[in-house]
Amino acid sequence: MIRYLVLALCGLVAPAQAEPPLTDGVAVSGLVSDADFYRLATCGAPPGGACQTAALRWGKPDLTIRIDFGSAPVPEGFEARLKSALLDALAEVNGTGSGISIRPTAATAADITLRPTNLPEGTVLTETPGFSGHGIMGVGYMTVWSDQTNTIQEGVILISTKITDADLPSVMLEEVTQSLGFLYDIDGPAYEGRSILSQTSNSTVTLVGQDAALLRLHYPPNP
Repeated sequence: MIRYLVLALCGLVAPAQAEPPLTDGVAVSGLVSDADFYRLATCGAPPGGACQTAALRWGKPDLTIRIDFGSAPVPEGFEARLKSALLDALAEVNGTGSGISIRPTAATAADITLRPTNLPEGTVLTETPGFSGHGIMGVGYMTVWSDQTNTIQEGVILISTKITDADLPSVMLEEVTQSLGFLYDIDGPAYEGRSILSQTSNSTVTLVGQDAALLRLHYPPNP
């Protein structure tokens, strides 16, 4: 699985690049507790260890996402597959019972923008407001921008037009999930095929177990 570097840019008026972690994968030796899983995903803390960054979250319960195809050429049938993968990912997020939901919109502005790109894997991305932060393009890449209260203000997801049909559903679900503030992958064989945040697997296409609990902890269900 290609590692997707997730970055947070802080400040609304003059965003500044947050110091990115050397890796977005946190190593574990086996299954961890729900509390450890939560801290790992939100602030990069290894079990029993300290956070690498502040935890980020959206400050409202209802988010929108739009697809911006721009001028990038896409393979035949890619648009339909991309839209289908996005709807499946949103159904998973919205079905966890958490206090946050995402709906697609055809408007020209949204909280999260999904952009297909023909940038090849390995492309060095620069800090470009509204497009990406510093990092290396994989088959998927997600950036969020936050203010000084660690509240996410905007998210952008890049999906490679060269992604395989087999990888697209899992990668889409991972990027959408991580855009909610879960900036770190979990690196350990026990989570391969078990968590959408597994750094070494692209086989998860549902949010269940600790993944679903993660959303409910970060965004408690409405009373």
